[in-house]
Amino acid sequence: MEQPYLANVFISCSLRKEDKEFIDLVSNILIHYNFNPFGTVGLYDASTDNPTVLMEKNIDKCDFVVIAATKRYQTKDTHNSDKESNSLSEMIHTETGMAYAKSKPIVVFVEEGTNVGSFIPNITQYITLDKTQENLNSQINLIKFLLNDALQKVESARRNQAWKDLGNLLLKGLAAYGGLKLLGGNSTDDEDIEDIDCSEDEENNCDSDYNND
Repeated sequence: MEQPYLANVFISCSLRKEDKEFIDLVSNILIHYNFNPFGTVGLYDASTDNPTVLMEKNIDKCDFVVIAATKRYQTKDTHNSDKESNSLSEMIHTETGMAYAKSKPIVVFVEEGTNVGSFIPNITQYITLDKTQENLNSQINLIKFLLNDALQKVESARRNQAWKDLGNLLLKGLAAYGGLKLLGGNSTDDEDIEDIDCSEDEENNCDSDYNND
C-alpha cells in the first residue's frame, strides 16, 4: 500500500528545455521524501484560465512552495560592467512574492551559477546544486533540514486550521440549538422559574415556609 504524500508542493520553475534536467532533479528529490509536486502551470497543470490566475489558485491550494531557480537572463553588475551574472525569470520572482505574501513556507533549490537576487536570501536559506551526485550528497543534510522545517510549519498550520474549523462547527451547533446567554451569573429565562411573590397578603405564608425550613 502506497504511503500518502506528506504535503502538496507547488514548484516554481522554468519550462525551458535546457532547464529540464535541473527541474527533474528537484522533482525527484521531493518525490523521494514523499512530497507531491504539483501546480506548475504548463508542467503539472494546464487550463484555459489566465496563467497568472491559475498560478495564484494553485499556490493557494498547496502546502508549501519550492523554487527551482535556474539561469535565465544575463545581466551586468551595476558597480562593475565587466562582471556578469545569470538572473532568474520574472515569473519565478512573481511566484516567490505570491508565496511569501500568502505566508507559504518556501524551500529554494538553486542551480549553481544562478544569481537569485536580493529577495530570496532575505526570506530563506537556499540549496545550491550542480547536478552531480557528489554535490547532492554534500547537500543532503541541508535538504532534509529545510524540507522538514517546511513540513513542521505545514503541520502547525493544519493544526491551527483544525482548531479553527472545530470552533466554527461548535458555534454553528450552538446557534442551531439556540445559543448561549452570557449574563455574568446563573440566570435563566423568566419562563423557566416562577417568581415567589412575598407581598403583604402572602407574608405569613412566606414566613411559614421559612420557619418550616
